[in-house]
Amino acid sequence: MSDQERNIVATGLALPSGLSRRVFLQLAGAAGVSLAMTPAVSRMAEAAEIVRGKIANQVSTPANDYWAVWTRAFDEAAKALGLETQELFHQNDTARQLAQVRSLPASQAKMLIGCVEPAGSLPTVARFCQENQIFYVPSWESPAWFTPPDIGDYYVSFVTPNSIEGAYEVAKALFESIGGEGKVVHIAGMATPTDTYRTLGLMQAAKEYPGIQIVGGLRANWDREQARKVMLSMVTAHPDMKAVFAQNDNMALGVLSVLRERKLTSVKVSGVDGLPEGLKEVAKGEQMVATHTSLPPYGAGFTTVLAFDALNGWKPTLGERLLFTGSALATAENAAKIEAAIYGKDSKPFDWPLMSRALNPETWDPQNKITAIDPDTYWGPFPDGKDRLNPIYKGAAERGEFSKVDALYAAHYKSGPVKA
Repeated sequence: MSDQERNIVATGLALPSGLSRRVFLQLAGAAGVSLAMTPAVSRMAEAAEIVRGKIANQVSTPANDYWAVWTRAFDEAAKALGLETQELFHQNDTARQLAQVRSLPASQAKMLIGCVEPAGSLPTVARFCQENQIFYVPSWESPAWFTPPDIGDYYVSFVTPNSIEGAYEVAKALFESIGGEGKVVHIAGMATPTDTYRTLGLMQAAKEYPGIQIVGGLRANWDREQARKVMLSMVTAHPDMKAVFAQNDNMALGVLSVLRERKLTSVKVSGVDGLPEGLKEVAKGEQMVATHTSLPPYGAGFTTVLAFDALNGWKPTLGERLLFTGSALATAENAAKIEAAIYGKDSKPFDWPLMSRALNPETWDPQNKITAIDPDTYWGPFPDGKDRLNPIYKGAAERGEFSKVDALYAAHYKSGPVKA
């Protein structure tokens, strides 16, 4: 052990018994000691008291299948970490969303996860959390070029699946199922960055298949019933369609119901999100040929863990402030296995405490592929406003800020339901 580490241990042992792990880790970090500590320093950290508290989850509505799955996983992860929970459902109403966030100090919530809608609400929510010392880890939607360093340490990280990659892989599977040619109806979601990225993934795949013609593009706002209405108009407008690319599973299932009613059983369908019902449809090997599971239980639990770790003193590096979570292409060959592993009866796909660096500073396991987001690449499709990118990111890629994060998480990724 170095003299520096001896001094930290001695100082820590002299502190009152109420020392929190957050304070201890801040002391260690300020002294320049890595969290990959010697056994003696690790024992000191283990002896420190873990901070718990209340965490809030704010999403649109549990009536949406995706957010219902997300919310259940949030409750499980928070319980596993010993946290008190608060549920907030904003119904995509901006005023309601902001009012709920402003109520958090009164409820004594110290952490917040979830998804804003519209994306433009994120800066306001993040600033409020910073001002009120609430650790915030949002997912899915963010305005272009807005990053956590713009706000401060309480905006911990922004986390999202790679929507371009997921849509691209699903689209290719869909195109292959119809022989690489024919008319494909596109059912868009809500006008959000995620929808834009999924459309980009679809169009990227279409460039590789000159025989594919993309038509439609009407919005069904992630909703099954709205997708039914859109599909009824598409059946009339494009009776020669060969396939339908729906921006999420919920809409894909609405599309399927129309196709079956009209006995259009040869038309293939794909979705995105990998919800239980969608995975079961894909596993049948019939009309729904693919989805891409964004692992909503993982997204809820991982962001919960990041907020918990931040409460307990973990401070992300620059490369960890924007993160992609891994997702997996599901086809007839593997959909049943994925569905059983993630959603099967009594399945426990993720060990939430093991994911925590506060609880397991040396042996933490993300249990999924995690990679850093380079904002220049991620927001490249939105060139307007690039000059607003925080200058802290200048030269970040060249300095290895992102590659170091990729290597760190890859080294710790030891287990998980979609690990190859």
